[in-house]
Amino acid sequence: MDAIRFFDGKLDDLAVDIHEVYLLMGYGNHLPDEGVRKIIQEVLGELQDRISLHYGYVLTEGRVCGKGQLRLGDSDFFPGLIIAHAMKDAEYYVLFTVTIGNEFDDYVGKLKQEDDILRVFVADAVGSVLAEATVSLLMDILIQEAGREGMQISNNYSPGYCNWHLSEQKKLFRFFPEGMTGIQLTDSCLMLPVKSVSGIVAIGKNVKKRPYGCDICNMPSCIKNKKKLTN
Repeated sequence: MDAIRFFDGKLDDLAVDIHEVYLLMGYGNHLPDEGVRKIIQEVLGELQDRISLHYGYVLTEGRVCGKGQLRLGDSDFFPGLIIAHAMKDAEYYVLFTVTIGNEFDDYVGKLKQEDDILRVFVADAVGSVLAEATVSLLMDILIQEAGREGMQISNNYSPGYCNWHLSEQKKLFRFFPEGMTGIQLTDSCLMLPVKSVSGIVAIGKNVKKRPYGCDICNMPSCIKNKKKLTN
């Protein structure tokens, strides 16, 4: 695998599950009324030529070195027991970022200026789903690249989830070449553009893709958790 790869893309590259938008909007297994469904499609149409995807990864060596602890290069991370367990038996680790870009933030800002609260709500859900779909696009690339070398990948995990403290974003971002990601961290470790995702993936011949620990997580903004609650 390459030590570093970054890509640019467009909305057409993504496999978007519209039902995930419904989940994030709170509809569960129910179908929104026709008017809401129309607005969702209009928002997707308006974003078609507006957003640019930026995604990629850095490959590094590392190891699980303690209870809930992970050492990557010369940096120690403390992602917690759930993530550390999922990271064991790896030969390499991928640190990744994805974003659907500043253009999305500009679009939502325009809706807010127009005081279009419903479209802001819809756009927020759509943006989250597009960001997660970009993560899935990158994971497909990692599966192919790892597979060519007889290796497998774990699920992806991000700071802020599964008791991994958000402050460790700062250490994670030190691995990325300056300006490569197009993402900035605020003082509180939130990412700008807003619809961005960072995280880690384990890679190795003995790595297993273990189920997410959603049974002990009730994070309301997580798509994976919302899927659990509606099953």
